[in-house]
Amino acid sequence: MVAQMEKQHVLLTGANGFTASHILSILLERGYAITATFPDFTGQQPFDEVFRNAEVPFAFVIHTASPITLQAEDMQKRVIETAVVGVIEILRSAHRYGGTDLKRFVLLSSAGTVLNSFEDIARPGSPYTEEDWNPVTAQQALERRDGVLGYLVSKVQAERAAWEFMKMNSPAFDLTVMDPHLITGPMMYPISGMSSINATNYFVFANLIDGVYKDGPEDVRFPFYHFVDVRDVARSHVDALTNPAAASQRVLLVSERMTPQLVANIIRKHFPSLRERVPEGNPAQTLSYGVHPTGWDTRISQDILATGSVDGQWS
Repeated sequence: MVAQMEKQHVLLTGANGFTASHILSILLERGYAITATFPDFTGQQPFDEVFRNAEVPFAFVIHTASPITLQAEDMQKRVIETAVVGVIEILRSAHRYGGTDLKRFVLLSSAGTVLNSFEDIARPGSPYTEEDWNPVTAQQALERRDGVLGYLVSKVQAERAAWEFMKMNSPAFDLTVMDPHLITGPMMYPISGMSSINATNYFVFANLIDGVYKDGPEDVRFPFYHFVDVRDVARSHVDALTNPAAASQRVLLVSERMTPQLVANIIRKHFPSLRERVPEGNPAQTLSYGVHPTGWDTRISQDILATGSVDGQWS
C-alpha cells in the first residue's frame, strides 16, 4: 500500500501484525505517506525492490516483521534464523539504497532481550535497565525444546545483529530499538474466534477464558510478569521517528505487573458473562506463592519517550 507520496515517506514492515496495525493507524492519522509490506520478508531481493521502486525516498523505516511462534518445532530455522536474516537484510537494503534521505530505522524488538530468562523467580533481583541483556542461548532453547526460550533467543540475536550492523557499516541513518514487554490490548482487525486471537492476548487472556487453567490462577506460572498496552507501543514507535533523544537508544516499554490472578480478577469484575468460565482463585493474593519477579527501572526510557511525545509527557 502506498499513500500520499508528497509527505514524509515511511516503510512499515509486517503491517498486518497485531502491533503494526496500530502503528499503521497512527501513521495515517498523523499524515505520513506509507509503504506497507505484509508478508514476513526474509530474503534480500524483496527489500531491495521496495527501496529501488519507491517513487519518493523513504525518510523512515519501522521494522516489525518477525516470526512469532511459541512452538518448538525447528526453532533454529523457523524462528531464530528467520528473525536474524530478516533484520540484517532490510538493514543492508536500507544502507544500500536509502541514501541520505533515510534518517532513522526503528526496530520493534522485545524486553525479552533485556530480562534474564533464568532469574530466580522466588526473589527479586536488581531492577532491569537498558544496559541489561538476556543471557539465554540457542543451545539452551533447543536442548529444552522450549518455544518461549526459542522466541527470546530470536529477539536477542536479531537485536544484537542490528547493533553490530550499525557499528560495522556506519550507515547514514541511525537506529532506535524499542523493547516492549508482553504486549496486550485491543486488536485492530476482526477476529473469527479464539484461533484468530494474536499470540500474546491468547496466552494471557484467552487461556483463562478458554478453560486451559482449570485448577485456578494460583497454580499458573507466567514466563513474564509485566505488560505494556499495544496502543502505547504503537505511539512510541511513531514518536520515535522524529525524537532526537531516541537516536542510537534502546527504549524499554514496561507498564505494570501482570499476574494470572490479576487477569482473572479483572475479567471477573468487568465481564460478568465470563465469570463462570474463569476460576476465581484467591482474589486477594495477586502473586502466586513463591513468585517475586524482578522489577524494571525505566527512568531513562521514560525521559526519552517524554521528549518525543506531542505534549512532552509520557505515562
